[in-house]
Amino acid sequence: MSEIAYNIRPQNNDLLITAQFVKDTFLFGVDLTDDNGNEMPNTLIEFYIKSAQKWIERELQILLHPTVITNEAHDYTYIDYTNFGCVKLYNFPVRKVTKYAIQFPISNEILSYDPTWFKTDSVGGMVNLIPTEGTFSAILMGQGGSFLPLLYTARDYIPYLIFIDYEAGFEEGQVPFDILELIGMKAATGPLNIAGDLIAGAGIASKSISLDGLSQSVGTTSSATNAGYGARILQYEKQIKEQLINIRLNLKGISMVVA
Repeated sequence: MSEIAYNIRPQNNDLLITAQFVKDTFLFGVDLTDDNGNEMPNTLIEFYIKSAQKWIERELQILLHPTVITNEAHDYTYIDYTNFGCVKLYNFPVRKVTKYAIQFPISNEILSYDPTWFKTDSVGGMVNLIPTEGTFSAILMGQGGSFLPLLYTARDYIPYLIFIDYEAGFEEGQVPFDILELIGMKAATGPLNIAGDLIAGAGIASKSISLDGLSQSVGTTSSATNAGYGARILQYEKQIKEQLINIRLNLKGISMVVA
């Protein structure tokens, strides 16, 4: 019996943008040094870039790096299977389907389809079986009758019967610029919070110095509940929220369910 795996993929920590790119593009004009002149380390910014990439993957339900998914399990439903073996995959964008197989729960026998039958919608993550030879009844489970034991031919639903291997994620260097912009803005909010505290000190809204009748006062937007660069953070968060809607529509279109 083949091993069942659900969305198993290697952890890829490659940065899609650099710390210097975040500094030049999203942190321009921000003082990234402490009171002793020590510059904010790139490792800190790289941490927030990795965090932003994972956040984007979860939020948009996509894979940013090329990834191989093996033995992704799907339930068999009669209506989907008789519509050209229709299966909606879990990861996007889909680059290539390499295996579409049926494993019978009792006998452990595996039926694998010819890869030339695979037709994939990369954006929608849909795979169909389009036979290139033979008759259409050859792919109708329960119609042709030869692919299922008699016990299963009358069933409309069988869990974990279909297993698919495929490649998903963007090609190297092909991640859209609007997604890279999202990553940059999301990654910049962490350093902005830290830099805001360094303007006058954590939670300090203003400070003054006086000596021999001379005085100097410095006021900031910092407070016990607000960061020094809070306005820029709020602006980035607003842009992220607005762009997520458009990017989600471009990547996956409109999902609709008719009951």
